[in-house]
Amino acid sequence: MPIQTLESLRMLCLELLGLTLTMAGVVVIATYWYFGSFALPAAQGALGFTLLMLFVSALPLQLYAATRIVALRRRNKQLFHIATRDGLTKVLNRAAFQKSVELRIGPDSRRRAEDDVPHTLLVLDADHFKRINDRLGHGTGDEALSLIAATLRMNVRKDDLVGRLGGEEFAVLLRNAGYEEAMIVAERLRSRINMLEVGPRHQRTRLSVSLGGISFKTKVSFEAVYKIADTNLYKAKTSGRNRVTLSQLGTLRSVGGTHHQIEAKARRA
Repeated sequence: MPIQTLESLRMLCLELLGLTLTMAGVVVIATYWYFGSFALPAAQGALGFTLLMLFVSALPLQLYAATRIVALRRRNKQLFHIATRDGLTKVLNRAAFQKSVELRIGPDSRRRAEDDVPHTLLVLDADHFKRINDRLGHGTGDEALSLIAATLRMNVRKDDLVGRLGGEEFAVLLRNAGYEEAMIVAERLRSRINMLEVGPRHQRTRLSVSLGGISFKTKVSFEAVYKIADTNLYKAKTSGRNRVTLSQLGTLRSVGGTHHQIEAKARRA
């Protein structure tokens, strides 16, 4: 059971116990007022029986409340998952992805300067996606998007973020990944997706994506780094597609091309 749920249950039990003790105090006062004292056996018997029933009935009440709070937390978790995930690809939707990125890298994030680690934002777009929809149908297009999203999730770490920004555009935030490591990851994503095929047996179509990205090590807004990554994505698209264009904030060095072109330009950089 999650720690937050256990803490909520503990607080609920304490609150119910406090309420039970308050009710017990009310019973004591009412008994004394009715009988005039506790000397009479009838007063002692009535007080003892009433207190016993009060504490006995409090136990099932606590169990019921605990069951309800666990069920409500589980339901809230499901609703949160639905609200923050893209319905088709199951990765973060645009709003949830942007908010999660801002919490990690934004100017208002709680990271201390000495805790800063490099990040890289990758933005990728499926090549010739409209052609797939027109030739093979929207069902095949949905299959392509789901395969791309699954490939992204399987080829990044658990603490990296993957989101669908809309249409055939996805984004990945790589934590603790500078320029060199991000180039390796981006090229791996490009090549793995380029191995995928969709469509009927007689019309199999190989998928490919173009990637643009920006590596940085500072607190910066999502809009700022997204604008640079999107510009690099456009460069990758206009340079022939199925390639990576990556910049580093500050030096703004960039690399673009297919696998062999990337390696050659990286060696020259």
